[in-house]
Amino acid sequence: MVNGLATAESWDRFPLSRPRQFGSLVLLRWTLLAALAFLLNAEAGPEGFLGYGGLVLASMAVVNSILLASGPSIAARPAFTLLLTSIDTIAAAMIIFQSGADGADLLFVFGLVVFLVALGHEMKKIVAETLVLSALYLWLGSHYRPEETVTVWLARVAFLYTIGIYFGYLVVEIRTERERKGVTDKDRREMRTILDILETANSTLDLHKVMATIVGKICEVIETDRCSVLFLDRDPDRGWVLASSDSPDLDMLPVDLRKYPEVREAMRTRTSITVDDVETHPLMLPVREQIRSSRFSSLLVIPLIFQDEMLGTLLLRAANRNGAFGADELRFCQTVAGASVSALKNAMLYRQIRMESDRHRSTAEKLRNILENSMDIILTTDTEGRITDFNRSAETALGYSRTDIVGRPITDLLGVDMERRDFLARLRRAGTVLEESTSIRRADGKRMDLDMTFAIVRNDLGEMVGAVCVGKDPIHAN
Repeated sequence: MVNGLATAESWDRFPLSRPRQFGSLVLLRWTLLAALAFLLNAEAGPEGFLGYGGLVLASMAVVNSILLASGPSIAARPAFTLLLTSIDTIAAAMIIFQSGADGADLLFVFGLVVFLVALGHEMKKIVAETLVLSALYLWLGSHYRPEETVTVWLARVAFLYTIGIYFGYLVVEIRTERERKGVTDKDRREMRTILDILETANSTLDLHKVMATIVGKICEVIETDRCSVLFLDRDPDRGWVLASSDSPDLDMLPVDLRKYPEVREAMRTRTSITVDDVETHPLMLPVREQIRSSRFSSLLVIPLIFQDEMLGTLLLRAANRNGAFGADELRFCQTVAGASVSALKNAMLYRQIRMESDRHRSTAEKLRNILENSMDIILTTDTEGRITDFNRSAETALGYSRTDIVGRPITDLLGVDMERRDFLARLRRAGTVLEESTSIRRADGKRMDLDMTFAIVRNDLGEMVGAVCVGKDPIHAN
């Protein structure tokens, strides 16, 4: 399996090392050898093979044999393609000189073919350009050099055509592989970005950190001047910017959605909105003057939808890019939105819970401050009648410390002997509030007569969670 992965990686880096491409390369190289031999024989006759021209052809045949013996793996060696094309270019030039052909003219056309091939991207165009150039060369030569035989011109045209096909094949294969590798690298980079976003989203419930990661990662992949996340409010005209790529510290910035018609349209249709040009798009007409000052030219809005709930949008704005946002960029942003919306929902719920907790904590602290600084005796119980809190005035008046009294039944303090359930039963029968004069047992055993008010404490569901008891501190009462 390791060898298989290594071979696949070699094919990615060196396309000619693939068996099919390598076989085509060797076949074309034999064809080039035949075309060069044909040219040399047509121009110089059999005697041409006795000079260095024959040595060049023999060397090419040896190289081809080495290629066949070595197999596709030799094409995976560094600089293989560059070395091979350099050798073959020099070999072709040497054959032209050895043949004694119209050296300058044929060499010039040969160089022109190689130049056009190097600029080519498609094999069909390369073949067509080579045919046109060869035909033009044949037409001009037949008019200005009528003494040349048909065999000579046929050999030259065959040579030029073979050069175009051979070098064109090398160029197209390399370009195609580079483009494919570029797409693969882009896909890998996008996948890595999505994985990074998911990793951050699943490792923290910090809403701002999650959103800042998303907009930052999007800007690494897409050419945009600003990427931000808008959270929608219950008010359809108001939203909140949770994070923006150009302001890392920005969090919960209120915005008027009436100034963002593209966002409102995405909210209405629940689909992605692309504005190629803000100057001509009818959707931007109401805010064209305002957005013109910001110099943004292209916009992209991606809705963030969790199940059926519209949470917000991704908003991308670009001013300094060539062209509008493309289909690949739209697909990538939609993938990011789909992959991160669940984590976004969790982070939003966590923030809401934390804010609610902070609010309750603040309320509890205020109540605690009131409790501790009240001149009245105040104590609270749970549903079993056990004391859960005991304020400072109660400690002073009754002589108990809070640590000693918390957890004991309230009936330990009442002057009348009764069970806790009897006390709670009386309180329930009274309804919400029970007021009566009673005798409280102090820590020193003495009794203190107080007017007590007992009230039931209920939660948001109306369930009883305890009771609060309030009495007057006799020292201050007098």
